Amino acid sequence: MLKYAAICTLTLLLSNCSTLTSKHDTHTTKVISASNPTHHRAQNLAQSSRRFLYLAGESAAINGQHALAIQLLSTLVDRLNVSKNKADLSTIPPRLKLATLLLQNNQADQALTYIKPLMQQHPISKKNTLEEKKLYTLYAQVLVALKQHNNALDVLTALLAQHPDFIPARKLQISLFIQTKQLNLATIAIKTAIKRADSAFLRQLQADVYAREGQFSKAMQSLKLMQKMDPEDEAPTLLQSQLFLQQKNIAQAQQVLRDFIQSHPSNLRTRHALARLLIQTNHGKEAVQIYTDMAKDLPESTEILSTLGLLYYQQQKFKLAAKQFKHALNIEPDNADYRFYLGNALEAQNQNTQARKLYLSIENHHPLWKEAQLRLASMDLMADDYTSAHQTLQAILKKYPRSSRAWTLLSAVYLAQEKFQLLLDKTQPAITLKQIPTRLLLNRAIAFEHFKRYDEVEHTLKALLSDAPEDADALNFLGYTYAEQGIKLNEAETYIQRALAEKPDDGYFLDSLAWVHFKRGAYPKAIEIQKKALEKISDDATMQEHLGDMFWKNKQPNQAIAQWKKALSLKPTNKKALLEKIKHGL
Repeated sequence: MLKYAAICTLTLLLSNCSTLTSKHDTHTTKVISASNPTHHRAQNLAQSSRRFLYLAGESAAINGQHALAIQLLSTLVDRLNVSKNKADLSTIPPRLKLATLLLQNNQADQALTYIKPLMQQHPISKKNTLEEKKLYTLYAQVLVALKQHNNALDVLTALLAQHPDFIPARKLQISLFIQTKQLNLATIAIKTAIKRADSAFLRQLQADVYAREGQFSKAMQSLKLMQKMDPEDEAPTLLQSQLFLQQKNIAQAQQVLRDFIQSHPSNLRTRHALARLLIQTNHGKEAVQIYTDMAKDLPESTEILSTLGLLYYQQQKFKLAAKQFKHALNIEPDNADYRFYLGNALEAQNQNTQARKLYLSIENHHPLWKEAQLRLASMDLMADDYTSAHQTLQAILKKYPRSSRAWTLLSAVYLAQEKFQLLLDKTQPAITLKQIPTRLLLNRAIAFEHFKRYDEVEHTLKALLSDAPEDADALNFLGYTYAEQGIKLNEAETYIQRALAEKPDDGYFLDSLAWVHFKRGAYPKAIEIQKKALEKISDDATMQEHLGDMFWKNKQPNQAIAQWKKALSLKPTNKKALLEKIKHGL
């Protein structure tokens, strides 16, 4: 469509130019002598061609076709540069337009080549035209883009000395003072500009300077003056709210927004700002109400719908979340973000088939592709489809070799299949990650423990705890590892007690603590704690076997045999060893 529109625009301009030329030629024929009519027609055609290039360039720029606009205007300027007419060599508009486009397209060096020659022909003076003042302001902008801030300020200072009321230059000068942290000069420049012509924009800049200096009361005063100039503008209110937030005055930040909303109930930006602030302060229900009301006013706003969907998702209202994302997706069917979030909401409702289709529809160049693939791998892992999970994770790691979540899930795939050596071998590259995931380290520690490589278990768990000292699973695992070896029993108890402080009712942690007492020979204490552990978890064969061992060592053989038989009924992995205990004891 854009190409077609451009062709139509150029054709229209060309036809207009042709019409103008023919009219001009007709008029010229009447007034010139027959001495040299061909020369005059060529001159008129050249002028029309230039006008065509300029208008076509402007039209392309308006349509966002910057490359075409630059090409057309460059052609025009090249023709002007070789013209024998002195006026052509110094004309500003086409060069100004071309340089502006080049600057907008990050070609500041190239823009400079078109501006500099003009400045020699149009020096700064009190007689400067509007175009000349625009030229010097653009020159300063180019210098800023080239990081020549001081030179830019020199140009603006010289221009404003001759034209103190030229607002674009004044605004740029103040912004540059703020950017270069010359706040005293910014304050002087703002006060000078305000004396000449006060404006809301200047008051906003003034508030910015005061805020940077920590003068919040003065900043507020500037914003109130700004508000008086345009009571319908929400910008001063939004800025006041931000200032209160900087002072950690959340209540007042909310209140100024509420006050404005009360007098301007239809202002969506302020309502949106209040809702975001409520989300940050964990007032999700009120935020939901605001977004619900906004959705009624703007039923086709996908931004509001998706935000409302995310809020419902955070509140675990997955059905309502899915409804919002579906609505947003109906409006923007190609939006991969909404497909991903809808997939999340459906997956949370165990609608995995639909969720899977949505995740698979996200193309591999999209930023959410990796997240979608991780969700697919996780779903496969939960469904015991280890082959699919493995293939998906390998594809992720090929594209994102430092994806910590992919490495963690890969270790979980091997662990679920009890492929302990593969777990250790295949996840070895992940040890070079800057931040190794705690769950990956825990899974590797489990694999080391399977092979009774206790030194590596200890090293891995201590590495984990150095980054996550309150990780209850790691604390318990390290304590149990010491107890299993019958070493460092005091340290073992300390680690396990720390784990229990995080999860006091965890049956596995209680089992570890009982095992520490068992290894110490404190059998009655061990039995007491193990019974509590089995109240929490009764279907674990190892824990039932542990209680049998404790009874045997406490000279209660009948109770020990009964416990071992109970463990045997739970389909243990060490069935042969249990049968030996039942027959011969410890």
